[in-house]
Amino acid sequence: MAQVITTILLNDNPKGLRLIEMEGRTGKVFIAPRGKLAELRAREEVGQPGLYFLFGEGKERPSVYIGQSENVIGRLISHDADREEDEWNVAFIFVGSLDSALIKYLESISVDTAKKADRYDISNTAIPRENRLSEAQKIVAFQCFEHIKLVAGLFGYLVFEDSKKQIGGVMYSMKYVTLKGADGHGTLLPTEEFIVYKNSLARKKEQPSFLRNSSKQLKNRLIEDGILKDHDENSYIFTKDYIFTSPSSAGNVIIGGICNGWDTWKDNQGHSLDENVRK
Repeated sequence: MAQVITTILLNDNPKGLRLIEMEGRTGKVFIAPRGKLAELRAREEVGQPGLYFLFGEGKERPSVYIGQSENVIGRLISHDADREEDEWNVAFIFVGSLDSALIKYLESISVDTAKKADRYDISNTAIPRENRLSEAQKIVAFQCFEHIKLVAGLFGYLVFEDSKKQIGGVMYSMKYVTLKGADGHGTLLPTEEFIVYKNSLARKKEQPSFLRNSSKQLKNRLIEDGILKDHDENSYIFTKDYIFTSPSSAGNVIIGGICNGWDTWKDNQGHSLDENVRK
């Protein structure tokens, strides 16, 4: 069904403070760069109860902190004062006719959906419990959540998008006979992220150039998180599908070296990603 969404540039800057309204919906979304919180504070709506997302670049993939407050701007000012400068750079805020029970429920399902999508690193240390709502309240909550998902995706925040539902393209492989232990299989996503499938193998032995690359820190984290586990003396095995920010990042972890993923991921006919997608 067609949707009418209006974006208002509150300080005449496409990347500045923005207000997003959807036809037929009472809720409003504000997108505020961290440096614009003082301007946002002048808006009466953000003193209301609401749900908020703090988006950051992260170390290897985007990060998000999801929270709720009965006074959103007050909580954001607190985050700005207490958190390190590089942890987040944009606040995404949803407000409008919400009570305490609704925003707590929205926080819970937002964190749960974001974790299942597994596109962002979730900064929340405590996982909110799903509180009880009446059937009517749940209908309102899910309508609000669908509004939030739609607007977030429209502005490039794919925190809720389940990549597995988007897969339907070409299967690509990266296998090196000369590099024992490297055997990866995955698919390019519409966002140009690259998903490596469960049971792919990442080489244990690493090239000197890899040790100085950010992919080395990513590989270490995948091992710490149990996404990569010991398979044999040459390989780690992926215990689940994992989304990398690019084909090259995925390839680097698979081979324990540095590669151009657009050239080295091949389909069954030996054609590279570059040949299939870019040319």
